[in-house]
Amino acid sequence: MGYRYITQDIIDAGGINVTGAEMYAEARAYNIEAVRNYSRKRRNYWLIAIWAVGQFVLSLAVAVLIISAVQSEQTERGTTTPTWRILLRLGGFLAYMGAEIYFVIIRRNTRPLVMTACAVPILIASWKFAGIPLLNLLVGWLHEKTENSLREEPGYPGFSRLAITTSYSDADTMSEITFDSIREKARREHPGDDML
Repeated sequence: MGYRYITQDIIDAGGINVTGAEMYAEARAYNIEAVRNYSRKRRNYWLIAIWAVGQFVLSLAVAVLIISAVQSEQTERGTTTPTWRILLRLGGFLAYMGAEIYFVIIRRNTRPLVMTACAVPILIASWKFAGIPLLNLLVGWLHEKTENSLREEPGYPGFSRLAITTSYSDADTMSEITFDSIREKARREHPGDDML
């Protein structure tokens, strides 16, 4: 949304002194939009945070199911899995977890390709984990798409609301402006006017 009165300097200052009805309406619209954008940014952050932890829970649950199925199958057949294969699968699983923890959680690199590349080592453990890299790609893409759209909005990244004041008031925020505070300020500035 293009603003006529609100500039980046006013947003950086955190407040606007309203001198007309149009300016007030625009400042109010900006504050409403800032709250909406901040909420979108927080939801986007929580999406990536929940997925970053949730994928470990999902992958561990799938691993337990796969191990249980393999164990019961091997018990029926009377076979065992070679040690090198167990170590290879465990190494792939640990490489996946290490890469995800380091790049996505610690370094906060949430680009879709990085998230997918971090999840690829889990395919060494089993092809049944193929959904994890695909979901990483999807979640990373959704996160990046939302973040890119928010970057174009005024007030990014904090989306702080403006303190709206008037030239006839000492109030710092809209909730502090009252008719009496405006009248008192006008009386101080114009002491000889009996109409106030």
